[in-house]
Formats: sequence, structure tokens, C-alpha cells
Amino acid sequence: MNELKTLSSEQADKFSFPLLMSVFNDYATVKHKVLYVGKETYGWLDTMDNSEKLTVDLLTDTYIDFEFAKDYHGRNSPFWRFIKTFHSKLNGENSANGFLWTNFSKCDSNGTTPDYNLQKLNDKGFDLLLDEIKITKPDIIVFITGWDYEHQFQRVFSGLEYKTLEENYLYQCIHSALPTHSYMTMHPKGLQLRKKFNSTIDKILENVATT
Repeated sequence: MNELKTLSSEQADKFSFPLLMSVFNDYATVKHKVLYVGKETYGWLDTMDNSEKLTVDLLTDTYIDFEFAKDYHGRNSPFWRFIKTFHSKLNGENSANGFLWTNFSKCDSNGTTPDYNLQKLNDKGFDLLLDEIKITKPDIIVFITGWDYEHQFQRVFSGLEYKTLEENYLYQCIHSALPTHSYMTMHPKGLQLRKKFNSTIDKILENVATT
């Protein structure tokens, strides 16, 4: 976060405030702990040009207040429907907040994917995912990112291997820093357009249940 505060004014105006996770009480008691990793936010609080307002407490409080899009206008988007459908099928209707969500890129750029040069300015933001996994110890990780950040995945998870479960749609991620049940698929909007939304969820759940 300190590195983001040192960006030039022109650079800082292109970065949103970073997404920082906080853990809900439900996560401690849920049977299957899942971390969902998206791409980037669609705007988050402010831009780093106003970083004098930025504190860890502000970021974690914002995460809690957002409460997994509970009152967000996009709460019925494919992204959030994927997460909540998966969670419901895996853990039932109880423990509504018994999962974690973060993004691989902690900052967006004008509501979308930062370009390569901006990503390189924030390499440490991508590295943060390693610490988040160590701290929260999920049983399952679902990367609903697609492959826009593949160069960063290969850098952060050096030696990462993929096992094909369905060509072009679903892969199991194999790396020592990841739990056995770690999966990569495309963004849920893309899955919906290709009529792969429900089948991808079911295929992951089947793999979790049988391996």
C-alpha cells in the first residue's frame, strides 16, 4: 500500500483504492472454506490520487460494509450469482457469509483491467494473494478470472501447472502454495454467454466430492 502512495499524480489517478479482505464470523464455522478470486473491482471507493484518506481500517471496513454485494446494484450479476450459487450448493443456505472474496488485481484502472505497465507498478499487490491464502487457509480456491492476468499468475505462482477438466473452460491449478482443490475458469459473464455457467459449477463440485 505504501508503494501505491508514492505513485505520481498521473499514475495514481488511474488506480482505484485497493481491495483488502476481512473475514466474517461465518467463515470460521462453515464446513467447506472457499476463497473466490476475481479479476479486479469495478471502481472501489476512490482513486489513489486521494491516497491521503487511505487507511487499512477504511479498506477493511469497506469490505465488511459491502458484505458480498448485499445491497450493491450489481448483486445479481453473473459474478455474484456464480459465487452464491456455488456456496449454496456446497454449504447449504446457512452461513451466508461463510466464504471469502478477493481479486487478483487489488486495484482496478477506471473500472477495468490495468494495462501491463500499470500492473508492473503494483507487482506487490498481486503477491498479496500468497499471504491471504496462508492466513485464511481455504479448503478450495476458485479463480474466476479467465486468463487476462496469466503472466502475473505465472510470476506469483512460479511453476504453476494446469490439469484440464474441460478444455477452454475449467482447469485444476497445481502448486505448492495452493490447496489441492484450486480451480481456474473464465469470468462468469463469459460462462453465461457460452451456456457453461451451471455446468462449470457442477463440474467443480463433482471434482471436489470425488477426488
